[in-house]
Amino acid sequence: MKQLLTDWGSEPLVVASNEGTGDLPPGEIVYTRSGGDSVVGSIREFFASVEHPSPEVMAAVERFDPGGTARVLAEPFATARTMLGRRTFGVRRDRWSAWEDKMRVDRLWDDLDIPHAPYRIVTPANAAAAARELASDLGTVWVADNFEGWHGGGEYVKWVAGAGEYEETVAWFNGRARQVRVMPFLEGLPASIHGWVTESGVAVFLPVEILILRHADRSAFVYTGVSTLWSAPEAATREMRGVALRVGEALADRDGYRGPFGIDGVLTDEGFRPTELNPRMSAGAGAQLGSVDLPLGLLMRCEIEGLVEVDHKWLEDAAISQRKPSIHLGKMVSKEIRESMSLRRRPGGGLVEVEDGAEAIGKLVAGPSATGSYVVGEFDVEKVGIGKPVGSLAADALNLASKKWDLGLPEMVAAETPEH
Repeated sequence: MKQLLTDWGSEPLVVASNEGTGDLPPGEIVYTRSGGDSVVGSIREFFASVEHPSPEVMAAVERFDPGGTARVLAEPFATARTMLGRRTFGVRRDRWSAWEDKMRVDRLWDDLDIPHAPYRIVTPANAAAAARELASDLGTVWVADNFEGWHGGGEYVKWVAGAGEYEETVAWFNGRARQVRVMPFLEGLPASIHGWVTESGVAVFLPVEILILRHADRSAFVYTGVSTLWSAPEAATREMRGVALRVGEALADRDGYRGPFGIDGVLTDEGFRPTELNPRMSAGAGAQLGSVDLPLGLLMRCEIEGLVEVDHKWLEDAAISQRKPSIHLGKMVSKEIRESMSLRRRPGGGLVEVEDGAEAIGKLVAGPSATGSYVVGEFDVEKVGIGKPVGSLAADALNLASKKWDLGLPEMVAAETPEH
């Protein structure tokens, strides 16, 4: 976005937590040096560092904008009306962000007759009883309310495989949540569907694979990114797009919603079962909209501000026709490393490091993050292969990175793909 604004004649100032992994944009960058021990923790600490900035950060901002006329383009998660002493531009409304609370969204599925997993909303003290009632062969999944604020990336979600884990899990949620939602663990492919609500209607896109990996010992699962290489079966595509259309229309009718949204869930043998609603630009939406020749971040903000009108059919057609297969794999780790390695497939399965880049299907790069380091996957999608899920590839890559760089990550495996 910075380069685009520069091309248009603007001179933006970037305020970031740290250097991050990858190439830095040209121009002045001010670092708040906020930390965090997780993705959600780092986002919360960064927001705190720009909502209540240090004198050093504010001095840099005042030098850049002495008249106080600049506007802040904040991250999609943001709801604050001011940051760095200036008004934010195009942030989502509080009533929109409220839909991220998992205690609320299942009632929306009920209202819209969308099939979903059974669930119970209970206090942490009563979660074990609910789990005994609802457990599948793989156990249950517990998720916190928004008592501590917005959360994502699966950080306030726990896979509880058996009764022996109830006491420890209840203790973890105590103090972090007033209520938890308990539902059976669903076997299937983690997937999402996205749309965009405009004044003219709801644009609906195509399904996306969510790279949620499981610890091999069934102790937890972890979010590691998204992929658009997977081609969902026709029946699943129709079902998931129908869900997105109904949800988008409901958000518009009930709350005057505008902009992108995503619905995460699991594609099971019985069909798609939604588990959460993300009323914002999310990784899955960005992965498939990134190839559309539009400044989507600015478009989203302008639409929220009521400054533009977007034809939903045009946007839907552009997103589907211009979508390019991609893998977005990333994992925050606590160890500070600055390394990279190229990868190739091993004949017997899995991945190995390779010195010859011509043989590689991709590479892993580790660089700075608020938690220590961020491990990113960069893949040649043609060599990987288009059409099938890539969760196993993601698991193999992170397992190799953990072993090679001594990251201390548990061994990971991918979810099983449904039959249909």
